[in-house]
Amino acid sequence: MQAVVDVEDLLTAGLDALSSHQRRAARVISLVPTENAGSRLARGAYATDAGARAFYNIDGDPDGWTLPSRRHAARIETELTLPLLHHVTGASYVSARPLSGMQSTALVLASLGAPPGTAVLVVHAAHEGTCRTSRLVRRMRFTAVHLTHRDWYRPDPGALTAAVTAHRPALVIFEDGGLFPLPLAALLPEAAGARTHVDISATMPLIFGGVLPSPLGLGADSIGGATHAAFPGPQHGLLAMRTAPVAEAVFAAERDLVASHHLASVCALGFALAEFESRAGVRYARAIVHTARALGAALAAEGLTPQAAERGYTGGHQLWVDTRPVGVDAAIAGERLAAGGIDVEIRYDLPGFGGVPALSLGVAEAVHAGLGEQHVARLAGLMVLAIRDPDARDRVAFDVRALRQHLRSPYMLPG
Repeated sequence: MQAVVDVEDLLTAGLDALSSHQRRAARVISLVPTENAGSRLARGAYATDAGARAFYNIDGDPDGWTLPSRRHAARIETELTLPLLHHVTGASYVSARPLSGMQSTALVLASLGAPPGTAVLVVHAAHEGTCRTSRLVRRMRFTAVHLTHRDWYRPDPGALTAAVTAHRPALVIFEDGGLFPLPLAALLPEAAGARTHVDISATMPLIFGGVLPSPLGLGADSIGGATHAAFPGPQHGLLAMRTAPVAEAVFAAERDLVASHHLASVCALGFALAEFESRAGVRYARAIVHTARALGAALAAEGLTPQAAERGYTGGHQLWVDTRPVGVDAAIAGERLAAGGIDVEIRYDLPGFGGVPALSLGVAEAVHAGLGEQHVARLAGLMVLAIRDPDARDRVAFDVRALRQHLRSPYMLPG
């Protein structure tokens, strides 16, 4: 016999949990590398009627208004979001239809028009062994080929040349999410004869801010990614294509696979891009790298040296940390940090750790909230104290909250 469900109790518990989550969010510092809370202005779009609506007539066809009541909100996509996407990517062909970074890659795969079993080569430096992108390739009925390389941080162009020659892939996917940006200027020419796609989820603000060159300008056929990983935007995705044939194939796949691309998210992306452009996005992009390196040095000074110290710790927003030198397993360290109000990611697949858990940190969200190089010594000290001494949890939480409340962001518009 099925148990009786008390809906009111469930609703009360759910609202209490959401309220607790929101209260905690106001007093913690997030160093999760795959998330960026973004701006209040962008998040405000979700509280509007656009959050419940769909919009299809992106081309503005006079005979295509099956939902004519959407003309007002649609202008945000066609007159704000898409023009800004053209601007920041430098691409003639852009799309705000993907719902996530992974769906951006899936749409590129779906646009190939290649028979099942065709090879797709995956290049990345952020995973030990097969990654989620490789699994997606197989799910799409292609053969996933994983490029192996000796240098954990910098794939060898020669190895790529050999892999392309051996497997003749229809597509090469570059997942730019390691400690250091992929050397795309050296890698892309080695993929000649195959389409190329670069997932820029982890480097998006650096590319849009001019710290890194656009992969499209280096010859990539398309770029895409999540707009909420390192970039301070909504939970959504984007695509940009260099040539008309690739764009037409991607747009055709989108029409079949994306019914509604979530109008409120597209509006939020437009606001986030406008804020990025108007509030010193170039300075923000540079601050991400400088702050990440400074935090790496500050952790090292506290006895917790991140990986790649000999290379300056990072070339982007991430740090990878082995906590065993201080006698604490990374899974336990992550829990202790969370109890003290510092959110991090625990990873079991980072290259160089041999499957041992490690901490993956990212500073993009914290920098967007106002964290700078002047704060990292204090933050590093609190992190190491939390990891070493579980009894210091309340003291760490109090100091983290005070630090968080002291931060003032120069990168957000009022809203």
